[in-house]
Amino acid sequence: MKPYRCVRSLALLMAALSISCGGGGGGGGSTGTLAAQVVVGNLSVPTALRFTPDGDIIFTEKATGNVRKVVNGTVLPNPIFSVSVESDGERGLLGLAIDPNYQANNFVYVFYTKASGTENEVVRFTDNGSGPNPTVIVPGLPASANHNGGRLEFGPDGKLYVTLGDVQNASNSQSDSTPAGKVLRYNANGSIPGDNPIPGNPLFSKGHRNCFGLAIDQVSGRVFVSENGPDCDDEVNRLVAGGNFGWRPGQPCGDNDPGFLDPLVRFSSVNAPTGMVVGTSAFGNSLLMASFNDRKLRR
Repeated sequence: MKPYRCVRSLALLMAALSISCGGGGGGGGSTGTLAAQVVVGNLSVPTALRFTPDGDIIFTEKATGNVRKVVNGTVLPNPIFSVSVESDGERGLLGLAIDPNYQANNFVYVFYTKASGTENEVVRFTDNGSGPNPTVIVPGLPASANHNGGRLEFGPDGKLYVTLGDVQNASNSQSDSTPAGKVLRYNANGSIPGDNPIPGNPLFSKGHRNCFGLAIDQVSGRVFVSENGPDCDDEVNRLVAGGNFGWRPGQPCGDNDPGFLDPLVRFSSVNAPTGMVVGTSAFGNSLLMASFNDRKLRR
């Protein structure tokens, strides 16, 4: 089991100011140097962050259950929302998403492990300064000390994508009767879209061990996840609707079973991939991924 991925400062990569592209040609062949700027420090284990349309930052704290907001470089003194969480192991307040219509509705979504420790859920609240009015939109997701996933992201289709690990039972990943070991797809109100791969089922893809990273290209709609292997086979996967990415009991290292989809990238070392984002044109619209073990940002 890998340690929980966490940081104690909130850093932004100032791409427009610090990347220097070499030579001509397309963005995919450019090279440059990035500089990390600490915007806010001494935080309590931030696990996810998002920018609002007006440039503020909203972030989650794993163990406190607090959702905090940064305005003009300063953390507001009071949380904008709080939940009671079980934070032992890889549980806690884990995921965050901003509604595509945030400017109109001020909706924010979080994924967290309930204080009982036996269930995860997705809650929507309102960030308008007049009361959060929380609504549980996805209740009763299984939880375990480890492998809870917990990433949230909206696609350009307006659907909410949710990663859920296998909750320490590899057989879950191949079963269509449990959401564990899956990437799930919901309408913004928590209902199941009519065009999901299995009618009435939130499953979008399966065969996942534990996806710590989730990124969606807002132009093409392509969905990517970073996958943590056991002691091998850390991966980046490009998802397809109904795809099976092969995690199961006894899966061998370097597995190339033709019955399952191959990863986009399989790493030769265990680097523990975590957060992901589809970069802007300054990065040639490349996929950027952080890794915990070697503290690197990969493109």
